[in-house]
Amino acid sequence: MRFRPLALAFGAAFAASPAAWAQLQLVSSQGPSLESLSIGMGRQLSTKGLATGLKLGEAAILHASLFADVGYDTNVFYGTSDGTKPAPVLHLGPRLEITNAERDGSIPGGTYYDVFAGVDWRKYLTGDDEITRHDALNPSLSGTVEFSSGQVMSFMLADTFTRYQQPPYAPGDPITRDQNMATAGLKYAPGGGRLKLNLRYTNLIDKYEGNYDIGSNMGNEVVLDIGWRFLPKTSLYVQAAQGLITYFNSGRVTSYPLRTLAGLRGLLTEKLSLNLAAGYNNAFYSAGGSPSGFGNVGIVTEVNYTISILSRLGIGYHHDFANSPFVGQYYDVDAIYGAYQQMIASRVVTYLYGRYENRRFGGLAAGTGRTDNYIVGGISVDYMIGKFFLAGASYSLNLNRSDVTAPAVAAPATTLTGIDYTKHVLLLRVGAVY
Repeated sequence: MRFRPLALAFGAAFAASPAAWAQLQLVSSQGPSLESLSIGMGRQLSTKGLATGLKLGEAAILHASLFADVGYDTNVFYGTSDGTKPAPVLHLGPRLEITNAERDGSIPGGTYYDVFAGVDWRKYLTGDDEITRHDALNPSLSGTVEFSSGQVMSFMLADTFTRYQQPPYAPGDPITRDQNMATAGLKYAPGGGRLKLNLRYTNLIDKYEGNYDIGSNMGNEVVLDIGWRFLPKTSLYVQAAQGLITYFNSGRVTSYPLRTLAGLRGLLTEKLSLNLAAGYNNAFYSAGGSPSGFGNVGIVTEVNYTISILSRLGIGYHHDFANSPFVGQYYDVDAIYGAYQQMIASRVVTYLYGRYENRRFGGLAAGTGRTDNYIVGGISVDYMIGKFFLAGASYSLNLNRSDVTAPAVAAPATTLTGIDYTKHVLLLRVGAVY
């Protein structure tokens, strides 16, 4: 069977390296890409595997794409059922990528690089000025370079910048967030790669603008990951990460998050892969509460199964904590998630994903508490037209239910309110990929 470009592109996207969990947060326990796929990232096309692109010199290839999505958002401001504001919406998304990877996705054994630039232009198609003030241009830039790729020792540098503006949870100023994540990594695999050591440093600047500036912070994290391959594609591994999170404004508390994991990852059979690990976690806030009890346990349990050459399924469970810049200091989280991908005739790709999180906020003022139940999920279908064009449709759901019904005060001086909302977004897409 000969794969066509769409099948190759989505196949590469499905198996791509994982992004940081919960969107650029410093979280060390990064398993397979399943957790990113469970929040809808699996629909993002990869240029790897596409027999297209413009040759720039001996090695570099320029890839370009343009997508247009038009549809309907039932709840622009994430309002409650009696206060929703719906609107039609248009997204335009051009992107450029320059890389020296081959058209089949393989990377050179010496120096590898990849530079990306993209924009999401959002326009609400309504005459309501309260909504259209949240039209936005959200750019993203990233670059990766790896030296001595595929050798016993290799070194990697990467940087990703994203600016994202979204409507608030009630009519008012938009939530504008600038994030920059810089990473340096060292990989060492002596003796044929049976033993692998990965050392990584990450700096994350998370800057909020306007009224939300109190949540602006900087995180630093050092991660050491050691794996020993006892089967051809199966490893035992240990991982330790030490972080430091500081806020740019007074009134928020510094933390020193520590995460450890020990477990097993890799292929057990040709079709079944696992990532099973557990360890000790703690946030070590300089004042106030920190995770305790079961909150000090980190768990990753993920199962990926290749049903056939055209279909894949993954399910997972993750227990961890996350720093909370606005409500309290942190929240413990239990997440159950999954993703399923089906290709039809190598031209049609169906993608289904879902995620449920139970978030329990800590570090609040005495006598207060908050638990949220958050669900995100959706389905998409895309059809490749010829070699360069595609058409598709997608539906997504965002839902949150909180047990807080009246305002309370968190420590330190952060307003705590319940946020219950249900948001449906339906989009139709056309695009060109080269």
